[in-house]
Amino acid sequence: CSSTCAGGFHRRVVVCQDEEGRSANSCDEATKPSESRHCDSGPCPRWNFGSWGECTQTCGDGIKTRLVICQL
Repeated sequence: CSSTCAGGFHRRVVVCQDEEGRSANSCDEATKPSESRHCDSGPCPRWNFGSWGECTQTCGDGIKTRLVICQL
């Protein structure tokens, strides 16, 4: 599949050949198999995050934290 998530395509080569494997042009185009098909491996993961928390200091440098998780 051309994508590991959120859809994509399988591709293949379809050629007309005679019984000995040589290239031919006598195949009926109406019966030609498709050269690609859709494939979907499910949704892509995404980051989900909460709001910033309180600062660890009331003045000067401090740190704010928040919850960050990767979800399918």
